[in-house]
Order: sequence, then C-alpha cells, then structure tokens
Amino acid sequence: MKQSSPLSKSQLGIYAECVQHGNEVFYNLPFLYVFDGSIDADRLCRAIEATIQAHPTFFTRIELNEEGEPIQTIDLENEEFRLTVEQVTDIEAEKQKFIQPFQLYGGRLFHTQVMRDTEHVYWFFDMHHIISDGGSYHVIICDVEAAYNGGTLAPEEMSMQDYALAEAEMRKTPAFEEGKQWYAQNFDCGDTFTQLMPDLEIPKQTDGQMFRILNTDMDRVDAFCKTNGIKKSTLFTSAYSFLLAKFNNEQESLFTTVFNGRTNPKFQHSVGMTVQTLPVYAKFTDDTSVLDFLRAGEEQMVGCRKHDIYAYTDIMNDLNLQTNSMFAWHGLLFDYTSLMGKPMKAIQLRKHNEGVSFYPMAFYVGKQYQIKAEYNSNEYSETLIEQFLESYEAVLEGLLSQTLLRDIDICSPSQRALLDGFNHTETPYDDTQTVVSMFRQQVVKTPDNIAVVYRDKHFSYRELDELSDRIAAYIHGKGLHEEDVVSVLIPRCEWMPIVSLGVVKAGCAYQPLDPTYPSERLNFMMQDAGAKLLIAEEELRPIVDQYQDEVLFTKDIMSLPTVSADLGGNPEPDSLFIMLYTSGTTGTPKGCQLVHRNLVAFCEWYHRRFSLTPDCKVTAYASYGFDANMMETYPCLTAGATLYIIPEELRLDLLALNEYFEKEQITHGFMTTQVAYQFATSIENHSLRYLLTGGEKLAPLTPPTNYTLVNLYGPTESTVCITSFDVTKPMKDIPIGAALDNVKLYIVDKAGHRLPVGASAYGKR
Repeated sequence: MKQSSPLSKSQLGIYAECVQHGNEVFYNLPFLYVFDGSIDADRLCRAIEATIQAHPTFFTRIELNEEGEPIQTIDLENEEFRLTVEQVTDIEAEKQKFIQPFQLYGGRLFHTQVMRDTEHVYWFFDMHHIISDGGSYHVIICDVEAAYNGGTLAPEEMSMQDYALAEAEMRKTPAFEEGKQWYAQNFDCGDTFTQLMPDLEIPKQTDGQMFRILNTDMDRVDAFCKTNGIKKSTLFTSAYSFLLAKFNNEQESLFTTVFNGRTNPKFQHSVGMTVQTLPVYAKFTDDTSVLDFLRAGEEQMVGCRKHDIYAYTDIMNDLNLQTNSMFAWHGLLFDYTSLMGKPMKAIQLRKHNEGVSFYPMAFYVGKQYQIKAEYNSNEYSETLIEQFLESYEAVLEGLLSQTLLRDIDICSPSQRALLDGFNHTETPYDDTQTVVSMFRQQVVKTPDNIAVVYRDKHFSYRELDELSDRIAAYIHGKGLHEEDVVSVLIPRCEWMPIVSLGVVKAGCAYQPLDPTYPSERLNFMMQDAGAKLLIAEEELRPIVDQYQDEVLFTKDIMSLPTVSADLGGNPEPDSLFIMLYTSGTTGTPKGCQLVHRNLVAFCEWYHRRFSLTPDCKVTAYASYGFDANMMETYPCLTAGATLYIIPEELRLDLLALNEYFEKEQITHGFMTTQVAYQFATSIENHSLRYLLTGGEKLAPLTPPTNYTLVNLYGPTESTVCITSFDVTKPMKDIPIGAALDNVKLYIVDKAGHRLPVGASAYGKR
C-alpha cells in the first residue's frame, strides 16, 4: 500500500536547494568501502539487501501533490531490490562512473554496487541527503555487519515518514510560537556577517580537504568540562566562533552548526534525514571571561535544541540572518577500519558541505582530537586553511588555560616564528650616507647625464648640482641652521627637485606646500612648522598672506651667485630632511618629520627592488606635497637616472600620458591607485618596466603583460611605503605584499595580539 507524508523541515531545506541545481550531482553522500579478497562478496550482497529491506526510507520517492507541494511516498508492494557482484578490472576507472545525479522526482534515492577484481572486493554506496544523514550511515554499517554474520534485523520503530508527520503536528502546538519568540530575543544580529575571508579567485566550487590532529590532551578537556559544567560540543564550537571573529578582526561572529536531531529514542536505529541546521551567534569584549563566554555559548545551544521545532528555514525567513560559514562538532567518529572481522577502508568520494565554501568539523577517534576542513579550493588556498586549523588548536589551548578572552593568543609558537621570519629583512647598506652625499657621488659619476626634464627644459647632473648649490648658499647666508624649516610654494615645474635639493644641501628641511590647498590650511602649516624662509613662485605669494618673513622667488634663483667654496651646511644621517603634512584623522594638518637616514634606506631598497640604473627614466607624477613625490625623486637622483616631471595637463589624460611615456621611453612610473587602475586596464604601453601605485585599495584587475604593476602600501610616517607586491595574475583581493628591506611589520588584533598569516586583517589597509 502506498504511503505518503510531507517532507520534514530539514528535508524541505534540502529539497529547495536541489530544485535550484536541477539535474546536477548535488547532496550526494557517496562512500566506497574496500575489502581484501577474503570477504564473501555474494554474502555481502545478501547482507546489503537485507539492510535495505529493513529500512523503508530507502524506497522513498519524492512527488508533488495536487497543490504542487513536495511529498515523500513509499510503495513497498511495488519495490524490488536485488544486488549482484560485478567483475571489474580497473577500479579507478570505475570511480569516475560512480557518482551520478539522483532523479529527484520519482527516482530511487540511493545507488549501490558490489564489485570484485583479482585482489579486492568493493562496495559503493551513495544516498541522497534528503533521505539520509551521518547517523544513517552508522545504522547501515551496523546492520550490514549483523546481517552478514547471520543476524536478524529488527524493523524500525519509527520511520522517516513517521518522523515528518510527528514534526508537522508539533509545529501546530504552542511550542512553535515559543521557539519563534525565543529566537527573536536571542538572535538580533541580522546585520552581522562573518566568514573566513577568501584569498583566491572563485570560478567554481572545487573540493578541497584537510585534516589536522590536535595536540590537545583529552583528559585535560574532560576535567575542564566536568569542573565547569561545559559540554565538549560547546568548547569546540566556541573555539571556532572566537577564532572566526578574530580572523575578521571583530568581536562577534555568526555561523551555523548542525544537530543530529535524533532525540526521539524510537528513531535511534532508523535511516532518515534528521540533521538540523542551527545558528550560532557569539559576541564578546576584551574583558569577557573565558567561562562567561563558554557558558553563554552553552546556554544558546541548549535554547536552540529546546526550540528545534522552529526550524532553520523559519529562522532565516523571519530574522533574515546571513551566514556563509559552518562548523560541526561530531564527537566520537566511528573509524570504520574493519567489517565482518575483515580489514576495510572507507573512502569518502565527495565532500558533504554543499553550498558552503568552508566547513570545519571537529571530532575524536580513539585517543586523539582531530579537525577536518572541507573547502572550496578555488576560494581558499591550502596555506590559509592550514593556518586557520593551526590557530584553532591555539584557541583551544587558550580556552583551557586563560581567564580572560583578551589573553588568548590565536598564534601558535610555529606561527609566531613564521611571522617573525617575515621580519628578517635586514639588508646591509651604508647608513653613514645622506641624500645629499648620495646625490653628490652621482654627480661625480655621471655629470653629463640628464637629471631633470620638464617640458623643453633639461638639466644635467652638473647643472642640477650647481643650481641647488646656489640655493643652499643663499639659505646658509640667511643664517638658517640644521633643523630649520623652509617652506616651498611652487606649481608643477622644474623647481620641484632643484629647490628641494638646495634646501637639504643647506642642512635644513623643506616643507612642500600644495598651492591648491586653502589659504587657511597653508598658513597654519607654515606657522606650525615654524618656517624661517619661503621659496615661492611670485604669483603664489599672496596665498600665504600671514607669513611675513624672508621670501626667495623662483624667478630670482638663476641670478643667485655661483658657489665655489664649501657651503658649511652638510647634513648628517639624522638631520631633518622634510616636514610633510598630512590631514590626520581629525582633519587638522599633522606634521610628519623624516630624516635623511629614512630616505637613504628607502632609496637603497628602491634601487635594488626596481633595478634602477643611470639609463632609466622615471616620472614625477605625484603632487609635490604628496609623500610619493619623494619616492619618485630621490631614488632617481641618487641612481643617475632621469626624472621627468609630468606637466599638469597630462596627468589625467591617459592617452596623451601614454604617448608621452613612449616618446620619452619612460621606464619607471607612479600613479595614484584609481588612475593606475584605469591606465593598466585600458592602455597598452611598451616602454614601462614598472608601474607603481598606492594610496587606496587596488581593485581586482587583469594585470598588464608588458610591464610589472606594483601595489604599494604604507603611511607617510614610515617613509612613503612599507610593503610592496607585484601584481602578476588576476586576484580577488590584491595583497599589500611583503615588507621592504629593513622594515618590520607587526599585525595585531584589537587586544594587541599578533595575528597569524592568513587572518583577514593581514593585508587590510
């Protein structure tokens, strides 16, 4: 007689996803069991047949009722099942044929085969998740073994159809409304979204899997949980919630977990789908104690299971929670290494986390805790998953040993060593030099090389040296001393490098002023810096109307006397080089002081990193008041290369700019992030060797092939930049890269703890 019932809420969730995926392999649970040749294959077939006959759910068919709603039906009178042994010669070839899509409507929802070759017997078994779960597999294995050994299998006390009918009735009781109210009170987190941030492209879902044996003492866990009244499931789940938050540099996390749902004793030995998805939401502060955190997690899980009649689909519809991360505590994992007294190997042929990109699960086998991660290998690298699992072990240790959450270090000792290894950036260089001494050495080496080009004006290294000496002598004659600041207010022109060199040759520091800034801001900056001299374009002088001291106009520089004697103002490595103002977080200009030693180390790195030699041609694209101007100017002029100052009208005209690059054979350029993105993605250039960019987050792009695009990051205070990364392939998130020579990086969370490589805070601007 044909029997029918509605789908349970868990089954409905699976059904809805399957409908979206059509006739695809989706929600298959396939395993291959491998025996040696001593097992009786025919007897195994009979045992499998007996097991399937003992569990009516195997013969479930999904149909649509008159209202178009899915139902599950069973008609045992018209179901037959026989299994025979098949001969195979190449099991690896057979594996490619095993996993086939299930016919959702009206089709049988399990596939099985028994095969034999010259050495082994194989049992392939695949069930659709809509009629089975992990608990079902354990029931099946036990029954097959019992039947193989001649036992009689008891009928199910409660079938999957019975379970679904009981659930439907329960949803009509006050318990459903109670669950709805409880969830509304405890999961007010609809604006929260946390996931392990991807580090690779995501063209399609591709299976990845990784195991880690945890060096966590089981006796210690037992004692901790018993003493504090905490379940192991809570401990291991809370470790994930804390770590997931930390990897997002947050203090809250939202994800899902699973509950086997087999609370009814009558269903313990049944085949069916009872697993329920439950949300987990954790929120904490630095001052939250470990025990308070764990007890809150325990209370939440108790509440979720108590109100499990209010299903996950109800939760998502009513509360609009957004999750893309899942974790499961499986407890004791049955290690199927033998069956019927014969050695057996169980091979999982497909991961189980359909629709979830990252699914770690913790369990124990024998005397060892383990964690397994199933993940999309096109979305996450092996390195990231490995680092996350290692950090998970560190968090477990912290929960067992620390009092406050703030004291939990998510870095393991090996991760700390790895992080410290990235700071092995020490590179020898002559730290007795200054920018001035390096420039003068280059003048001796290449006096006739062209140093600066602006429009039709060209200055050799000898001419640049002589002109900047005149300015230095003038400043020295005005009685300015080391550490005094000279403000420079000029448009984009040849005087940018000439005046700057003249000021630092005098032992002073220059303050570049952007004439496009408001007068009030420029006046404040000069007053704040205590400027003793202004070098300016005459037409711009009125902008800084509050300054009343000495002024040198650029029109008068060429008439300054030549210098034949020592200037007497040679700077030292620790002499102030520049006073550069940034807006700061409050909008008030903030002075940043850099010394020669900073710039020398940066120039030495730039020379090595970008192979800068006297035959190179470098742009001065950045604004004079932007710290990137130092990156363009001083590595170039201390290497004997030529600096091309880009006229204002070319800076945003990409076609004209590229024409200029190719005409002048520019080899090294810099552009701000948005402009560099447009240039690199829309313009084909044949002269550049390197295009550097920085200032904002670089959006994903297909990088150019004719030259190297380099992503830079760093605050002004650290001398232009602290990291660099060559963009050589399309990436979802472009990293900021590795530290420069002689630069050390420390990545910390809000509590001051260092984060492991792979944490999403690593690489954020």
